[in-house]
Amino acid sequence: MKKTLLFLIILFQIALLTGQNNFSFVFLPDLHLQPDSIPVEKKFDRIAKQVNKLKPDFAIMGGDMIYTAKNVNEKKAKVLFDFMDIKFQQFKMPLYYTMGNHEIVGVLAESGMEISHPLWGNVMYEKLYGKRYQSFTKSGWKFFLLDGIKIREKERDYTSGVDSMQIEWLKNELIQMDNSMPIVVVIHTPLINPKAIRNSQFQVLSAKSEAVLNLFNDYNLKMVLQGHNHVYMNLLINGVHYISGGSTKYDTNPGNDGFLFVKIKKNVEEIKFIQTSAFTR
Repeated sequence: MKKTLLFLIILFQIALLTGQNNFSFVFLPDLHLQPDSIPVEKKFDRIAKQVNKLKPDFAIMGGDMIYTAKNVNEKKAKVLFDFMDIKFQQFKMPLYYTMGNHEIVGVLAESGMEISHPLWGNVMYEKLYGKRYQSFTKSGWKFFLLDGIKIREKERDYTSGVDSMQIEWLKNELIQMDNSMPIVVVIHTPLINPKAIRNSQFQVLSAKSEAVLNLFNDYNLKMVLQGHNHVYMNLLINGVHYISGGSTKYDTNPGNDGFLFVKIKKNVEEIKFIQTSAFTR
């Protein structure tokens, strides 16, 4: 009896250890939800249903979840965020959000908001959804969700890049980590621009890309997940996947319309791009 019990305990521990690094998630960039667009809403409903069928452990939103808060006041922005909150209730798994350029409130002068307004810029987003950059762990993997939007107050616009505050935060986070732990970096604006692959007018590295990526030189970086350009790209460089996740936006070009489904099994990644045109026509 004791031998049987000991054997069962050992089997349970083995199962627990082997299952620790097995999980899945979806990456959904550029949803562009609009309460006044029936086509966008219908497409989202079908996508949410498809995501639920996959039964991922969690979903990461890749920014530009709404369209758009940058040129409206806080009242109109709240309507957009409220609509997003309602639609996201369809998902049957935990959600993690990434800051996008359409989530910054009233930044453009046409919004009529003053820079001094307490909800201007990224403040409203943070009050509603927490810090604009954050990290979490899942089954021995570390995820960093970065804010790749730099607001320029004087110009009343924005550009891409990672601010010095986040760089220092990343350094402190990494110092406390085991450098063998697998890492995923998520950012809306690309660190490696997919448009530069076929058009020399675009720079391959965006502002501060090198400063960010170099932080991970002595660590086990596995994936960089990006959005913004509505272009699907999966580059494998020195064992790291640099992936632009396409877009679930309504009128995305064929071949780029979709989202990522990632399975991790024993620390090995299986990455699948699922085109939405197959089930949203």
